[in-house]
Parts: sequence; C-alpha cells; structure tokens
Amino acid sequence: MIQRVALVTGASSGIGKATTELLARNNYYVFAMGRRMERLEKMRSDRIEPIYLDVTDAEAIQASVDHIISTKGRIDVLVNNAGFGQLGAIECVSMEAAHKQFEVNVFGYARFMQAVLPYMREQRLGNIINISSILGKITIPGFGWYAASKHAIEALSEALRGEVLEFGINVVVIAPGLIKTEFATKEFELLDTVAHPPVYQKLITSLRQLLASEPKAPGPEIIAKAVLHAITTSVPPVRHALPADSKIAVIARWMLGDRIFAWAVRYKMRI
Repeated sequence: MIQRVALVTGASSGIGKATTELLARNNYYVFAMGRRMERLEKMRSDRIEPIYLDVTDAEAIQASVDHIISTKGRIDVLVNNAGFGQLGAIECVSMEAAHKQFEVNVFGYARFMQAVLPYMREQRLGNIINISSILGKITIPGFGWYAASKHAIEALSEALRGEVLEFGINVVVIAPGLIKTEFATKEFELLDTVAHPPVYQKLITSLRQLLASEPKAPGPEIIAKAVLHAITTSVPPVRHALPADSKIAVIARWMLGDRIFAWAVRYKMRI
C-alpha cells in the first residue's frame, strides 16, 4: 500500500498539532511545519517529520515542497492552517498590522497552494484543506481584519475548486468557530498593541469577554477529525463549519438578513 504524504502548516500547536498527530496515526507521513521547532521536534516520529518554516518566506516554501518531492515523490494532502488573528477596531489597527494579517493568513495559504499544485496536477490526485473560520462567512465588530482575511480564503478556495476539479484535486474549506487552543492568548497580545480611544472601550471589553470563554470550547481534535474525514471520504464536503454553534450562526445570518443579524450581534456584544 502506498503511504500517503501530508503537509500541515502551523503544526506546533492547536489545530495543526492535532491534525498532524491524527493523520500520522492513520498511516500518513506528515511533514509538520512551523516556527517553533522545539515543539515540532517533540512530535518527531517515523511518521512525522518537522520542518522549520515561516509562511511569509516564498523561497523557503518552495524549498520545503522540493524536499518533500525529492524524498517522498508525492504530496497527497496540503493542510493550510498557519495563521493569527489581529483584533481591534478598523479605525485603529495600523496598515502595517493589516498587511501582516493578509501576508500570513491569505498569501501564506496562496504560496503553498501554488507550490503544491503542479505536483498534484501531475499525480491527478490531491486534497487541499484550507482552515478558514466561521468569520469567513460572517463577521462581528472588532474582528474586521481577521474576518476579511478569512473571507479572502473562502473566495480563493471556491475559485480554485472549480479550476482544479478536473485534475482530481479536491479543495475543502473547514471553518471552525471558537476552539480551545492558544489562539485567544495571541489575539489578546495583539489587541494590546492597538491604541484605541476611550469611545471604543465597550468594544474592547466585549472582545475580551467573548474570547474568555475559549477554555470551555471544544478541543482542536474535532477539527482534526473533520480534516481526516475530508481527505478519506469519496465525496468530500465543499465547506464544513463546526462546532454546532458555528453552523447555527451561518444559518442565522442567512435567515435574519444583514440588518437584523448585525443588530443581534451588537446586542449580544452589548456595544
């Protein structure tokens, strides 16, 4: 039996780590990529190979893909997961920070897709799993730049799906809601770097209260299982939102319409 080869970005923690470990347990050889090598090295095994990588480094991305092809001869799965969330009011987040949000969350994904697609086309086989967010379909105050980056991933994924389907390549978007990871901690740190005038104090307080519930959220294993299902089922989903409250939010957005949904969000956030 041919051993399938997977590439997972942002693999040192959270969703990336859970996905790497689950795929390895299911006989995939996984190249686990990230910047925190001390964590990645702890995952090393006969099925997990750590690679240091910054997704903003185009040359390093191509070199890593070349390494995978030269050593394994194939790439069956790309899991685009590396990213971060820049919180803050649109007025206050600097353009430099906004550019960085897109550089990592959008162009980082795009660089990897461009790097693996020639090999997947030649194989006439492949799965590209883009980890988006529930905020790729809806957005709420304070998450504007992060949501914009995830909306972009939704658009790129939909376009790419139509472009490569005839080559045997599946493109799946998995859209998590609040998941118990280190994500909120990083978001708080970035939020603290943004200077907000006093008029936005209610918004900032609301954001902190919203993310404070992360420890009670489902663990990243549910996303890893969704990834495994997407790459092993004969008819992969186009888009999968989870946990259940994420699906409900998308349905509510569709049923209520723009104005009422926006009012409901502001009411819940008390802003």
